[in-house]
Amino acid sequence: MYHHWHRTMGMMWLIGVLCACGLLPPTQTPHAILQHQGIDPMHYQIFAHGGLQREYLIHIPDALTADAPLVFVLHGFTDDAMSIRTTTQMDAVADRYGFAVVYPRGTLDRNGRRFWQVGYDFHASETVDDVGFLVALAQHLQQTYHLSATRTFMTGMSNGGDMSFVMACRHPDIFRAVAPVVGTMLHSGRDACTASTPVPVLAFNGTADSTTLYAGDMDNRDGWGAYLGTDDVIEFWRVRNGCGRLTMTPLAHPNAADPRHVEVYTADTCQAPLVFYKIVGGGHDWTGRTDSLFIDASDVIGRFFVGIMNYEL
Repeated sequence: MYHHWHRTMGMMWLIGVLCACGLLPPTQTPHAILQHQGIDPMHYQIFAHGGLQREYLIHIPDALTADAPLVFVLHGFTDDAMSIRTTTQMDAVADRYGFAVVYPRGTLDRNGRRFWQVGYDFHASETVDDVGFLVALAQHLQQTYHLSATRTFMTGMSNGGDMSFVMACRHPDIFRAVAPVVGTMLHSGRDACTASTPVPVLAFNGTADSTTLYAGDMDNRDGWGAYLGTDDVIEFWRVRNGCGRLTMTPLAHPNAADPRHVEVYTADTCQAPLVFYKIVGGGHDWTGRTDSLFIDASDVIGRFFVGIMNYEL
């Protein structure tokens, strides 16, 4: 239960970890366990799920303590885990703010394009269970590395951002906060999002995005499937999170010659926080990384999750 941003101290707990060599003592740090297993953080790890050999990359800061948070970072459509790791530089953000970070890898669709199954029209025949995979991987990593089951979060770009919204709808019990970047919600996904649990949301969208159209595409002109406009997505989460009216803080570009600027929308009263970065003139980018904007989405996301960590979830 979220308590209108009132700070409380939650009860911390540890999960025993079982490996081939027996039960590791709970004093083992997450990084020590990683080293004990001989995991190379620069190579894909295998996780069997749904009859498939799924893959992921993981980074655990050296000084991370038991019961630390876990952040999922999801790549976009046709992209890959290694690429989103490089783009976001989330390893450095994890070191800065104190959490483990995992980069899961989507599967290949029938045309050889890597994706997350969120329900695009052209993926109607794809049967991969990405929802089940992400849940199972989260639980596996929580247990294996003594990471927090109540402070596991998700961010992602584009298709990965769409998937973040899907997981917030379907598994707020696992992913306690999300931060989609240039993501949206399919009309079918919005209608299926019937749970009432508030979920902290931080979103980034550009008004000049030519892929995830800011106005949405409810007539399905582009073939992805009908999806909501960004303002409607934010309004959906404003209502779900029990927020009052959103207020806007403008952030002018420090370079007066750059026509882009940022509007940050927040609400003083919410059952769970909602923050929206509207990039006026922004495109289909990871803000501050692929567009050279003055706002670094990776750092903002890290600080957002740190703030969530300090409240009872």
